[in-house]
Amino acid sequence: MENLTFSRNGIRKKAINKVLLTFFILAIYRLGNGIPLYGIDQEALKRSLLQIENKNAIMQIMNMYSGSGVNSLTPFSLGIIPFINASILLDLLIALFPSLEKLQSEEGEFGRRKIMFYKKIVTLVFAAFQSGLLIFYLKPYFYVTGLFNLGLIGLQLVAGSLFVVWLSNLIDKKGLGNGTSLIIFANIIIGLLTKNIFITSLNDSFLFVEIGVLLIMVFFICISQSARINIEVVSARQLAFLENFDKTFVNNNSTDIFFQLKEAGLSIKLNQAGIFPIIIASNLLPFIGLILANIGVNSTLTNNLLYYLLIIAFNYFYTSVFWDPEKISEQLRKASVSIVNVTPGKETVSYLENVVRASSLLGGVYLSLILLCYDLIKQLIKGYLLTQINISSLIIVVGVAYETQKTIKSLFKNL
Repeated sequence: MENLTFSRNGIRKKAINKVLLTFFILAIYRLGNGIPLYGIDQEALKRSLLQIENKNAIMQIMNMYSGSGVNSLTPFSLGIIPFINASILLDLLIALFPSLEKLQSEEGEFGRRKIMFYKKIVTLVFAAFQSGLLIFYLKPYFYVTGLFNLGLIGLQLVAGSLFVVWLSNLIDKKGLGNGTSLIIFANIIIGLLTKNIFITSLNDSFLFVEIGVLLIMVFFICISQSARINIEVVSARQLAFLENFDKTFVNNNSTDIFFQLKEAGLSIKLNQAGIFPIIIASNLLPFIGLILANIGVNSTLTNNLLYYLLIIAFNYFYTSVFWDPEKISEQLRKASVSIVNVTPGKETVSYLENVVRASSLLGGVYLSLILLCYDLIKQLIKGYLLTQINISSLIIVVGVAYETQKTIKSLFKNL
């Protein structure tokens, strides 16, 4: 009894430490966003950027990833953007080059560390490039524009970005869930609180209707995060058992048998990639939009369609990369388990490929439909609250909150 109590206390202490560490890391990150860089006219910069923020998509994305640090240039102004860009590039390279795919999938912990090391190197390159662009864009607000001063500011931005990546990895290893997602989550929440949109919305005549719309959107977002496709499987022993009994016996007991098989079956999330298609599409859309604008293609309809297509494409891509039907088929074979009514081997691989392909496309289309419905409702109601809350940000917040509560539940499940 004493050993059981001691074990429970140890589990509780470990779980609480993870929660507290995550909050502590996020507090450090937010504190860093409040430290302005030296040698910059921060007030003039803030006034200028606030005027264009609502019209400039790139500024909106940077503020979401840096926690509004762009409005007052801080060491964390680049936020997690360079790491996200590096992750996109490495994931594409892994899909294209078998040697990298083998390193990630077959080398175990060593391979994963090697891939993470490559991501950090590419993050450094992206951070240097993006800090150069940011300095060039904001140069008129610097008191001293000498090469040494600009280089020092660039060095601080790069170091700050790498420090954010380190904090993110620390949450991955010792905190709650995905560090990148939690940092973006914290930025969005702080951004909503600083805007005081709920207080300002009290005079809105459509306030209760808008709150109802948001609750409905949250409901559908939760479905996208939790919906699953269950594939019934049967072991060789169970298969022989079913074949040895007559048809009447099987029919009389099939409900109980297949209920158990379903509970132990192969479960596939409808939206395997989670919130990452939204994050990646939001990150890439402004830059693609700039390219289209330069060639004369610039309309809200075009940008929205492009955004939906990017979400569907990245949902399909991420699912295809990280959910390998051949490996799942091999694991089923080693466990002497087969999918009901599907022959083990190539037929199983083909079946799983079709299921994964269909679920990834369906998941991407479902997310896009949520965005489309919200945009249409905003046009119909034209309320203040709906115009201030970005549906992509809402999907990220709900998705991260959903995964985080699952992590917390798993930590305390044995208590």
